[in-house]
Amino acid sequence: MGYSQFKGRKPFERASKIAHSEILNNPDVQAFVETCTLPSEPDGDHLETLQRPLPAADQRISSVIAIDGGMSEATVRREFPSASITFMTFGPLMLDLKDLTALDDQPFIGPEDMARLKNLSRFSVSIPTKAVRAKGASRFSEGVRRTIQEFLFTKQKELGLALQWLLSRGWLPEGQRETWVIPRCPATPDCPGGEVPFTFSSPVEIECRHCGQPVFLSDALRLYERIDDEQGAGGIMSYLLTTLEQLVVVNIIRTLLNLRPSTLREILLIKDGPLAFFGMTAPLRTPMQELMEFLSGKDSGKPLLCLVGLEKSGAFVEHAMLIEPKLKPGHYLMFTNDYIYRYVLPGDPNNPQPYGFNTYYGSKLVYKSSRGDVFVATVPLVDSSVRDRFDNLQNAAEVMRVVSELRCSMYDQALVPVVLANKLVSLADFPSSEILAKFVRGKLGSASVS
Repeated sequence: MGYSQFKGRKPFERASKIAHSEILNNPDVQAFVETCTLPSEPDGDHLETLQRPLPAADQRISSVIAIDGGMSEATVRREFPSASITFMTFGPLMLDLKDLTALDDQPFIGPEDMARLKNLSRFSVSIPTKAVRAKGASRFSEGVRRTIQEFLFTKQKELGLALQWLLSRGWLPEGQRETWVIPRCPATPDCPGGEVPFTFSSPVEIECRHCGQPVFLSDALRLYERIDDEQGAGGIMSYLLTTLEQLVVVNIIRTLLNLRPSTLREILLIKDGPLAFFGMTAPLRTPMQELMEFLSGKDSGKPLLCLVGLEKSGAFVEHAMLIEPKLKPGHYLMFTNDYIYRYVLPGDPNNPQPYGFNTYYGSKLVYKSSRGDVFVATVPLVDSSVRDRFDNLQNAAEVMRVVSELRCSMYDQALVPVVLANKLVSLADFPSSEILAKFVRGKLGSASVS
């Protein structure tokens, strides 16, 4: 790693222009590259046998709610570029299918038409990323934890209630609700405190019986495992944003179950990205899957929920584009364990553990609409032990039919609600990040953070 420039009077240290020759001539490197393999494309005959036509389905979905988010990191001071704060904005955008259908028939879309679509509820939060200590915190890591806790349980209480409801299985009768256990006290690195249990009725902040420091219910996300007082919290930001987006989904489900459960069957929830909890937040996959199973028979024995996660990039999308010419319009292909590890990702096709068994609460498929658009989707499972059957996906036929009707011609595999939501919540590197940086510097001035 080269030296950086601080005082502006000396050049950057340039990387060597010939150091690659050592790598190219190294026999171990050559042998390693020669033995590597890449996933291969399935042949046409095999692909033909895997495709199935999308079954007919009820047409009850009348509205769409798309959930998306964005974030941008801003440096606090030019003379201290490592100190930074990350700004996040996310939220649900609700659209009426009738309005979208009407737009499709119009030769020109006016501003008043777009205004009718943009029914957005937006959330914003700022998190210390590195070398910034939040008010009231003694250490950097404590400041990050406090900021997340205050956002969830003080500033946006509905999201905090959604987290508590999910962890405790609040949809069950009071006697059947569960206790969520945080494996250790995260307040101090050397605290000997063991497990910290939270129940549905317990406070959202509990004092550790060993160190006396507060343990937060938001610590259930286990983000503290990747927060370091010196290296910062940059490693948690994508996990936090994805989790917050999914808490929006949980909050919508919780609210509608309390108000009018039948409404859930008439709304399609679209999450940008797969239906999964990754990294340290992966344990939340278990209660989320239990919620999906709870909803799977609440509509007269049929699934009550219409939820889909749509991917815009990654290995599965790249593979879908590779096989797109061989996919038949109106057909879907399930991404089974054997298919994923044989054609998409390196792995053992005979692995008894299903792909994403501890992160995904849905199963993946690729669908080609009658118009030729290709979508990589994750749909919630009815039974988590069965991942390769289309009839084990909740309302998948109607969900994919509606998804194909929402296509947007601006981008590949784009949907109108997701594009609109992204336009309203995404933060561009320029000018958003620079504007946010100037805002932070103006507020802090030359004073240190206290």
